Amino acid sequence: MKNYLIILLLFPPLVLADSLQRLFTTAQERVKLEVNRNKSNNEPMTQKTPSYITVNGLIIRSNHPATVWVNNSNEIYQEGFTVKLNEVNKLTTPIFLSDSERVVLLKPGQTVNILDGQITDSFKLISKQIEINR
Repeated sequence: MKNYLIILLLFPPLVLADSLQRLFTTAQERVKLEVNRNKSNNEPMTQKTPSYITVNGLIIRSNHPATVWVNNSNEIYQEGFTVKLNEVNKLTTPIFLSDSERVVLLKPGQTVNILDGQITDSFKLISKQIEINR
């Protein structure tokens, strides 16, 4: 038994080079990575801000970071704007607009019209729809 163990230790199994994967990138892949890295720094991001932004909900916890839903998503980086989660104050959520570099402060249930800056509450919109349907 000891002889077999010594033989196995002395002659490790042969590994075919085809089964090994590459650890480093090729020269072509490095060039593509460098081009993409430089492109993102030099070219401005063209993100179109939506016409309306709505804060659908907000949860503030004492032990965990806040969670906010804007335009039915809890992503803080959306096309055209960024939610400043670290600056949420009580019920007010600051939203940074990418194209105009201004900040809009919204509370849950509020919608801002980006074109004219008018902020409306969702309950007012619903009550107007009910009056129209009567």
